[in-house]
Amino acid sequence: MKPMLSTSIARAMLGASCALSFAAHATLGQNANTVDSDLTRLHAVAHTSTTQSAYSVHLITMPSGTLVREYVAPNGIVFGVAWQGPTLPDLKSMLGTSFDQYVAATATRRGTPLAVSNNDLVVFSGGHLRAFAGHAYLPQAVPAGVDVGIIQ
Repeated sequence: MKPMLSTSIARAMLGASCALSFAAHATLGQNANTVDSDLTRLHAVAHTSTTQSAYSVHLITMPSGTLVREYVAPNGIVFGVAWQGPTLPDLKSMLGTSFDQYVAATATRRGTPLAVSNNDLVVFSGGHLRAFAGHAYLPQAVPAGVDVGIIQ
């Protein structure tokens, strides 16, 4: 298969997965108050929350079996999100205003996994049908002393 064709197919699959996935999660860079409404909209089958010294993590299990982790700073702002499972979550909803930056950066990228890394946004998304994983975070929003390696 030609490299250009495989890249086009990968982008089409990413777009279709985003369009067909369940809507709404707490949005990166926004207040975490949306977590409760997300549980209802997602028809979440499970939700747990754990608190560390410098952040908390909300683990949401979607009906598809995909696990979504939302990392929340003490000020209530979602600084990171991660996903793993058989379907992609709605990346447009999860990345919020950062989604356009993600799409623009991946438009010039060839192949997979898809990755963006700059001062404003870090995103990694990879996998294949029924086995997706990724994470995204805002470097400036990560609480002091928190290792970004925890966002997975």
